[in-house]
Amino acid sequence: MKALLARSWRAFCLMLGNQPSLTRYLLPLVQWLKPGFLPGQYRAQLVATAWQTADMIELTLQLSKRWPGFVPGQYINVTLKHNGRYLTRPFSICSSFSLWQSQGQISLCCKLNREGEFTPLLPRLTKGQWLSISAAQGDFVWQQPALSTVFIAAGSGITPVAAMLLSQRHWLSEVTLHYRVRGNENAALLAPLQQLAQRNPLFNLQLSDSRVETATEFSVRLMQQPLQREFYLCGPARFMQQVTTNLTAHSVSRAQIHCEQFAPLLQNTAHSSTDDEINSTFIIAGLPKQITLPVARSLLQSAEQQGLAPAFGCRMGVCFQCVCEKVSGQVRDMRSGQLSGHGREQIQLCISQPVTELVIKL
Repeated sequence: MKALLARSWRAFCLMLGNQPSLTRYLLPLVQWLKPGFLPGQYRAQLVATAWQTADMIELTLQLSKRWPGFVPGQYINVTLKHNGRYLTRPFSICSSFSLWQSQGQISLCCKLNREGEFTPLLPRLTKGQWLSISAAQGDFVWQQPALSTVFIAAGSGITPVAAMLLSQRHWLSEVTLHYRVRGNENAALLAPLQQLAQRNPLFNLQLSDSRVETATEFSVRLMQQPLQREFYLCGPARFMQQVTTNLTAHSVSRAQIHCEQFAPLLQNTAHSSTDDEINSTFIIAGLPKQITLPVARSLLQSAEQQGLAPAFGCRMGVCFQCVCEKVSGQVRDMRSGQLSGHGREQIQLCISQPVTELVIKL
């Protein structure tokens, strides 16, 4: 009976507004009454902004009481409406769990991409403005072991790491943070981490200035410490790959290495050059369109360069807004190198490269 009622209600909503939910049909009215409201999302109000570095802004949000909370190290998707379109990007929570517990607030440190579409909007946000956010997601969280822990962060990779360290109340073993920066002026969240190091003898903060210490020197120094530890890595893709390769080359097992990566790592086939292209078909509104896909680019990039406009969000395989149906052909996951099947399945355009001729339904 419940299933029948649910199907009947959905059919009624579709009849009224061509939407699976009546809320979507009434969305403009609901948003007028409750700014920032989106079905399946949570409302958050901006209470403060501050510049952590010249290109990283910190947003402090007061969250809806409905928001279910987070585990330090997780991220949320933030959605803004701009020029009639909803844009979504993921950001790691950088504040301590105690801020959420005591005040119902979280902070996000967002690195600005001046040529991007989303992050240049953030400095324009005003105090009191309402945003839409998702529930917390991700499994890059710190399960404090008996072994000592080494955190390695670079750039905006410090944000989930700082949340984990600043949230820890009971320290069971020694912890070292290697923070790779280009000068202290570009080190976000440095002040609270330095304060933590001053008051906690089990926490050791090591800064590495890339203007002084080369990447090779940094890697050599990392490998000189005891390697029977747990390693938590977060930062740019190439930095992550280099550190992981060095650790595994020194007999650190994959089980000891925990990673959070902000962008897919490009992986080309061994027999392909960046000039190789594959003829493929995109089906749009039932009509086929023949395009060529460079094997060295994501399907999303290639589709956009061919004048198509597929849906997208984070552009790094996190938010699943670019999921579409692959009718036939094979793709490669740019993050892991894993190959898909050859038949019909759902894929993410932003982290998939073509391997064979494709038929894709947008």
